[in-house]
Amino acid sequence: MECSAESEKEIRDLLSFDFSEELLKRRIGSLDISADAKSIIFTIAKTTIRVGSTVLNIGRKVLDVVTYILGEFPMASTGTVLGAVFSYLVTSIPVIGFVFGPFVGALAIALGFAMGAIQDLGNKALERRIQSSFASFDALKPRT
Repeated sequence: MECSAESEKEIRDLLSFDFSEELLKRRIGSLDISADAKSIIFTIAKTTIRVGSTVLNIGRKVLDVVTYILGEFPMASTGTVLGAVFSYLVTSIPVIGFVFGPFVGALAIALGFAMGAIQDLGNKALERRIQSSFASFDALKPRT
């Protein structure tokens, strides 16, 4: 697949990281999750893609962005996790969960995120940071 990036300058944001590799490893290592889950996250961090002659650590960049957002906006992250847990609980109810689970789940996650984001810095600061995080991946979009 060909991406829309014409030069290395366009993918420069993808080559820089907010956290060093060692700090990212320490953060993943300190998570209160199983060793299998940590192994999967480390595998994601090692995922690379080639753009021309440049190799991008795309997995590490994604984890870098996620880690930054989790640290910068803890209430939005907590609201999203609580919405996901509520969604799981609703879908685990026999029959009713099967019918309403997908709708209620998406709504609960969105509502949890929105309420947490409002508590963080307000909508604009979070929206700008998320948009700027996604902007660095624009160069990898397919050519049209």
